[in-house]
Amino acid sequence: MDNMKLLCTAPAQDLFCDLQVYKDEENIEVRLLLFKKFVIKKWTIPRNGIGFAWCGHDPSGAGDYGIASYIGFILLNGKLLKIPVMQISTDIHFDDPRNFLTKQFYRTIIEEVIETKSIGIDGISDYGIEVRQPKFPSMYISETKGYRKRLSEMYKEKQDGHRTPDDIFSLMKAENIQGKILDWLQNDGFLYSRKYTWDKVYKKD
Repeated sequence: MDNMKLLCTAPAQDLFCDLQVYKDEENIEVRLLLFKKFVIKKWTIPRNGIGFAWCGHDPSGAGDYGIASYIGFILLNGKLLKIPVMQISTDIHFDDPRNFLTKQFYRTIIEEVIETKSIGIDGISDYGIEVRQPKFPSMYISETKGYRKRLSEMYKEKQDGHRTPDDIFSLMKAENIQGKILDWLQNDGFLYSRKYTWDKVYKKD
């Protein structure tokens, strides 16, 4: 039986599809539904296993402006999750339900990441990220390969026959993996200052 709590629903990029965010004590789950009924894809995000998350854009997407929005997650085991989200459009009325629901989706994910005490970077004021800082480069999926490799290697070093994935995530956090990730992001120019992570700058509606 599904005991997960539904947090929000928003239009997906795919025609006739919607995204739903669920959660329980262990996971955040995003489901892609066809015709509001059939689950055709799931992204399961372990609450204790998030390395960092960011709001991104794919410049080769098929959106209205030639870009496609997504929320990216790099897990502490090196796995990449890319959740496609409808682009917030400036061509429709401010109060259009599509924009409202999309903003709610972004805000829900951001708030859940903050609640897990995980790292979140990048965003716009439409979904609560009020950052006043020098321009820094956007993170594209191709630029995450190094992070994924380093985290995967660190994760594998801690594997043995008795430790669960959650045990390993907890060990990595105890060894200050989040501090290392923040160093990487700053050194690579994706984060100007640690005071600009989601937990520091997010403003609720």
